[in-house]
Amino acid sequence: MKIPKWIRAPHRAVVDPENASSPRELARTAFSALDLHGRVSVDSIVSLVEGRRGKPISIAISRHLNGTEICGLWLARRGDDLIFHAATDSELHRQQIVCHELSHMILRHDEIDGPGLPSLRLVGEGAAMAFGRSGFLDSYELAAEALADLLTYAIRSSTREPEGFEGVFG
Repeated sequence: MKIPKWIRAPHRAVVDPENASSPRELARTAFSALDLHGRVSVDSIVSLVEGRRGKPISIAISRHLNGTEICGLWLARRGDDLIFHAATDSELHRQQIVCHELSHMILRHDEIDGPGLPSLRLVGEGAAMAFGRSGFLDSYELAAEALADLLTYAIRSSTREPEGFEGVFG
């Protein structure tokens, strides 16, 4: 499958994923383009995305998200990207939330103009765009969630001990 230009070339304009392919196929293509090797972790994915976007990414807990419909929020600013996630006791849930927001970055959803991707332009010092979810069934959210599933699977499968080792030693 040919990798879309917007995944290969971070400096180019984005192709609208609504017309590119199915959300799952788009996620698989983007995942393959990442070419992950060795041990995969949230930190290694963050480093990779920082390199491709050319700016740092910070991740923080926001207790303001607890009790709302939003469990993760991405603020795309000129000089950096911020990911906020709801407080959770589950490391796997936190990974899924963070990987979902990273997936939006990998899929370059901040470069897409369209009715399917809600964003709020914040102006002032350090102007930013905040991305939120309007529903769970639009193609942008489906692609980001499918890619997050692939990323979290890569994290979990790369940190397992050799087959049988965990069964013997717990």
